[in-house]
Amino acid sequence: MREMTKGERIVAEALGLGKPKLNANHPFLRKVIPFVQSRRYWKGSSTELLKAIGDSFTPPNTVTKLLNKYDLECFHGKGIKVRFSRTNRKRLIEFTNYRYKE
Repeated sequence: MREMTKGERIVAEALGLGKPKLNANHPFLRKVIPFVQSRRYWKGSSTELLKAIGDSFTPPNTVTKLLNKYDLECFHGKGIKVRFSRTNRKRLIEFTNYRYKE
């Protein structure tokens, strides 16, 4: 099976035809990295993060998987720290951007 080209992948994602694989090119990571780089600090649940970046395609449980898996590769080199915490009812994601300049 051949790999989709970038154009085919974008069309498939827009139409909801194909689910992207969990890799560093995942559409969620392409949206969340610029979102976090534009802020010094952000904290919220995975569903709040999906709403903030305007992603209605990625399921909330995939958000945590991707952030855990690609923390070093995608965020650490850019000066972004990703932390996870739990309250009684929620799992929270916390981003701190140490290279943020106003």
